[in-house]
Amino acid sequence: MIQMIDSKVRTDLRVWLADLTYTGQDTQSLGADTFPLAIGCIATYTESQIEFTHPIRLFRYPEKVAQALLAEGAPDIMGLSNFVWNSELSLAFARRLKELSPKTLIVMGGPNYPLEIEKQEAFLRLNREVDYYVLHEGEIAFADMLKALLASGMDREKVKGSLASVHSIDQNGKLIPAPREAERIRDLDQVPSPYTTGKFDEFFDGRLWPLIQTKRGCPFKCTFCVEGIDYYDKIGRFSVNSVEAEIDYIGQRMAIVKAMGGRNDLYIADSNFGMYKEDLETCKALARSRRLYGWPDHINTSTGKNKKERVLEAARIVDGRIVLSGSVQSLNETVLDNIKRKNISAEELMALAKDADNVDANSYCEVILGLPGETKESHFDTLQTTVTAGFNKVIPYQLMILGGSELGTDETIIKYGMDLRSRVLPRAFGAYDVCGKRVVAADIEDVCVSTNSMSYEDYLACRTMHLMITIFYNDIVFETVLKGIRSNSMPVFRWLELIEASIKGTDFESLFEDFRRHTDNELWKDRKELEAFIQQPGTIERYTRGEMGFNLLYTFKALALVEHLDAVVDVVHVATTHLVKETLGNSPETLDFFAAAIQWDACRISNIVQDIDREVTGTIAYDMSRFVTEQEPKLASEYLYQRPTTFRYELTEEQKNYVRRNLAIFGDTASGIGRLLSNAHTRKMLRTPVKVGVAEGTRTVAVS
Repeated sequence: MIQMIDSKVRTDLRVWLADLTYTGQDTQSLGADTFPLAIGCIATYTESQIEFTHPIRLFRYPEKVAQALLAEGAPDIMGLSNFVWNSELSLAFARRLKELSPKTLIVMGGPNYPLEIEKQEAFLRLNREVDYYVLHEGEIAFADMLKALLASGMDREKVKGSLASVHSIDQNGKLIPAPREAERIRDLDQVPSPYTTGKFDEFFDGRLWPLIQTKRGCPFKCTFCVEGIDYYDKIGRFSVNSVEAEIDYIGQRMAIVKAMGGRNDLYIADSNFGMYKEDLETCKALARSRRLYGWPDHINTSTGKNKKERVLEAARIVDGRIVLSGSVQSLNETVLDNIKRKNISAEELMALAKDADNVDANSYCEVILGLPGETKESHFDTLQTTVTAGFNKVIPYQLMILGGSELGTDETIIKYGMDLRSRVLPRAFGAYDVCGKRVVAADIEDVCVSTNSMSYEDYLACRTMHLMITIFYNDIVFETVLKGIRSNSMPVFRWLELIEASIKGTDFESLFEDFRRHTDNELWKDRKELEAFIQQPGTIERYTRGEMGFNLLYTFKALALVEHLDAVVDVVHVATTHLVKETLGNSPETLDFFAAAIQWDACRISNIVQDIDREVTGTIAYDMSRFVTEQEPKLASEYLYQRPTTFRYELTEEQKNYVRRNLAIFGDTASGIGRLLSNAHTRKMLRTPVKVGVAEGTRTVAVS
């Protein structure tokens, strides 16, 4: 099984690593849809340390694991990832594998693992199919574990307690802790790229989007994040040359994927991208890839909290395709102290949002509902400030309790009176045939729905405002209206409150009642009851049919904009009229101008994801194109045409192809459309107005 060649261990062990994602069934698309970067890096590093007769196998899809088990039998060692979105799926496959092959060594790793010793022991005692658990970054710990096992003749009991960053339990169910932490890799070039080595070639299938990482670690200490612990406070880096080579390799292959109708995006996993000087070189490489290969269309990442000018330069280099984040989570000082977070000021937020708009970059600001010390009033204050700042999106999250974060400890939960309820994660469910046995799994998250400073009723009120922001504000789909509101110094958040009031008593209100009903129904007070419900016959089928388990905010946004666009436009008109009268008085000219702005925006958003070949036209009395582009807007009368003008609102072939490719992946249901809208820079999807004529009496005269 083992021999030495040039001081390098050689083995015929069969090692498989799986970072499983739930896969599409009926209306469901992939749960996690990026390349499995973590296991790819573990595989390439381990292969640089050990000579394998059989190269390490990588798996993303559960069906592929099941097929390999049937064709080849069980491996000697199976490594499985543990993230909040695939923990139960990994454990379900681990249990089935142990039934098929008790001798197979099961190794698990990933951030969804408790910090408290008592909870770590409980996790391993409950999941006895897991032989070893690797903590934190896994490359060195996994490779050293294999070396120790090979040296011991694969005596797994003998090496327990001697492995750095590896936990296990003894026969009595007692935790055997790691004697020390494995060294972190600071020069990440020691980890060969799973892309340029060809290890990831099979994953260029059009369903997954490439995930790269140029740095590891985070200097910030946020208690809700797994990177907030001291282990991650130093930064490790890949060299510029390595990153450039990786981007070029990916770009060449993504050109083929795009031509075949696959997705064409990129995810950068850095915690603070754009904050460091080498990030500009990464952006130059991405811009070069855009010119050569047409990849990527869209770049998703979390940009840095400091070095704003450098972050903006990064966005300029990639022509605004990067998403700029000004995530604050909360702007309340008490809350920030409770979660050990330092924020940029409200003034800096305003500047960032404006600068992002100047470089035509998508921008977003994250806020989290349910943080320790937050109240409904302080949460609304944060929402108001971030909306006023002018970000393209304000993304409101619920507080997910991560096991590997400080916020997930019993001490913190008790201190702040946190009421936790459980729900199935969106798209994190499925049933699979594994060697003749049906394996059912769904992953569950615990979210905080009330604290000693916020009631459950306040939580529901905040969630309703989240939906208002998601539909009416996010992506600036009512860009012209919002510019008019801001240029007249009217409060944007008040506009949203008036929209909420305008919906009451209309047929459109049923959509929001349905949202609140789903919000309440998806939450379970007893996690074990939810786990039992998942295993009942027919339950998973209800999830996969789309009856349950979808992202509520994005799905209801899709329903509003696709199936209820007329109602959306009507309530915007009513609310805007109220706002104008409330702040500027009853000015017929101003009201007429805003009515035209609403019509203009409605035409631009009409049929951008469904019936995209439909012709959209409209006649308008004001020059909205000039109004939107001018830095210093003038009085409404300055934009009045001599005669009303007719426009055709067009989609380019590039826009249509982008929609078709993504809907082929996500599906054309409300959930699939919502997922498309959540990923895209929606402003770049809007229809372009083309002047076709001016009105003379009752007829339209064409213009060139």
